Amino acid sequence: MKRLFIFVAASVLAITAFADVAPSPHVGPISDALQVQLLEHQWTQAASEGDRPVLNDLLDDKFFEVFPGDIRRTKRDLLAAAGTPPSSSQVLEDVRVQVLDNVAVATGINRYTPAAGYKAIEYRFTDVFVKREDGWRVAASRMRRKETGSI
Repeated sequence: MKRLFIFVAASVLAITAFADVAPSPHVGPISDALQVQLLEHQWTQAASEGDRPVLNDLLDDKFFEVFPGDIRRTKRDLLAAAGTPPSSSQVLEDVRVQVLDNVAVATGINRYTPAAGYKAIEYRFTDVFVKREDGWRVAASRMRRKETGSI
């Protein structure tokens, strides 16, 4: 996951570095939607590694999340939680972002494998981001088990 994030970030930087320097109406700063997609991957990586400083920066102070079974956690709860086991993995798939002014909604699938050799568990997620003066922050998250045949 760390390599994927580094690859995506390097690709974005390379594209902007080697872009035509002449003004163009189609070349500009990274779109809000792409910023939120990158933050989704950064959040997954930070949560897996238990990287509290990164999580603290990514999560809004009023952040809350709801897991399957109606388990709820606040930012404080998440920052106190341990990272995932070293042999586990998380991969985000089908991440889609809709931006509406200073709010963005990201949806997708989080494919979590608890340990090497175990079958992956798929969760559908919906995350709400808010744009603050210092950038995008995760305000709310909802995950539910992906059921066979569901949309």
